[in-house]
Amino acid sequence: MKRTVLQQSIRKVAVAVKLSDASWRDFLTGFFDYAKRKTHWDIRVLQSSMELEQATASCDGVVTGMEPSRNTQAVVAHKSIPLVAIGAEWKLKHGNAPVAFIRNDNEDIGRFCAKHFRSFGQFASAGFVPSDAEDDWSSAREKGFFDGFGDIARSVFGVTPEPGSDADIAALADWLTSLPKPAAVMAAWDMRAVHVLSACRLARLKVPGQVAVIGVDNDPLLCDFTVPPLTSVAPDHALEGQIAAETIDHMMRRRDGPKTLHVLNTAKKMAERESAKPISPVTALIARALAFIAAHADENIKAANVSDALGVSRSLLDLRFREFRGETVAKAIARHRLEAVKRLLSDTGLSIRAISAKCGFANANHLKNAFKRSCGMSMREFRSGCNGSGRRQCAAERASH
Repeated sequence: MKRTVLQQSIRKVAVAVKLSDASWRDFLTGFFDYAKRKTHWDIRVLQSSMELEQATASCDGVVTGMEPSRNTQAVVAHKSIPLVAIGAEWKLKHGNAPVAFIRNDNEDIGRFCAKHFRSFGQFASAGFVPSDAEDDWSSAREKGFFDGFGDIARSVFGVTPEPGSDADIAALADWLTSLPKPAAVMAAWDMRAVHVLSACRLARLKVPGQVAVIGVDNDPLLCDFTVPPLTSVAPDHALEGQIAAETIDHMMRRRDGPKTLHVLNTAKKMAERESAKPISPVTALIARALAFIAAHADENIKAANVSDALGVSRSLLDLRFREFRGETVAKAIARHRLEAVKRLLSDTGLSIRAISAKCGFANANHLKNAFKRSCGMSMREFRSGCNGSGRRQCAAERASH
């Protein structure tokens, strides 16, 4: 008789997750820890929607990290099987079965990453590399990341058809090269951050000197063996597993609770490695030089004026610029001036003579010749190709894409 009662008290719980991901393995650690201490469950771990569909009919509760199929949802609704969904919020297509949604605070993960970068010093730009499919959780991390920065150049890498392919890495390398340095780059998750590090090697960008990189999930197999090792935000997936186990336990015991629950897991830490470290004195020196150039480029400054303002020799400053930016101080000044010229050509009706004076050129002819050499077209040709919604790319810019 006792054995029959014990058998009746054992509940069957289906858990559908991707064991290939370290985050889900950590999740299961927390889930099983709660189950062993608090319950008598028969737990079946599944790895696909098909397996979940086949197992649902005989379950007392379902925990899933993937959206169930319509058939699974129909069974859940028909039998009122408690369901806990991890990571995403979606609407059941059948009935009104009890469901709890548990997820990490992805916006706060992005803000946490930005705060960590800001603790290093001043970056010239912030870049975000989204997930392969532009998922909602990735978009939330992107929003939080950029919200965490102040007035800084920002850029999002576009989604490519084959993440990790040679074409993808090459496109990432071009994008990373275009970012003002030093650049703070967050990837939506660790594998994408690994691709960023590969692109940095292809582009010969110094990590973390020119580009600092942070991923998410702290997968040791990925983070510890990259070059350099990858810094990563570590959401507390084990705690998330404990929350999921406690929630499904409560839902199976009490069927009179609310039909829909929303639970947010905010626990996380930063697993620091070599890919993101405090900005070096050299990087800080370059950032100060670029800030001086931006503030005074329209005053016809020379490289010597920049080095004097920073209190270093011109030869040392040029050396550091070539090492970390691949250009001299003089070229940085000229590039900044020409970008200002393009904006004025595109957005105003100022004469070329007025633009020349406004952007710090000695005379209009000097500007015309410099513009033609750099852009492969005259200033009038450039302006004629501009419209009110944006500016035209010059030949040099088109060739770089």
